[in-house]
Amino acid sequence: MFRGALTPVSDRLSSILPKGGADVAVHRGARRRSRRWSLDAEIDLLGPVRGAGLALNASVGGLRVAVDMGVPVGQVCTLRVRTAADHHTVEHAKVVWSKARPDGYVLGLQFISAPDA
Repeated sequence: MFRGALTPVSDRLSSILPKGGADVAVHRGARRRSRRWSLDAEIDLLGPVRGAGLALNASVGGLRVAVDMGVPVGQVCTLRVRTAADHHTVEHAKVVWSKARPDGYVLGLQFISAPDA
């Protein structure tokens, strides 16, 4: 459920991030600011670009997602992260990198606090 824009991202995501240790193969050491965890979640891009995808991994700072369409680097998106039919959070994130794949795109998303950040 949406908990409101004033709750810090780390608090909103604490319920969806796994409680165990991070996958060492996913975490790449010093160049990463925070650890990554595998995450099984559906992603709905709500605006300004609309589409769907799946989360590949998550950190307190962002998500890596596979989506069905390209989204320009720098684009700020509103997205719904759904981990169960009755549990989701709505976030704002900026596309910081994008890679085309044969069946879609993989995006690196950085959480931001407001759509105009």
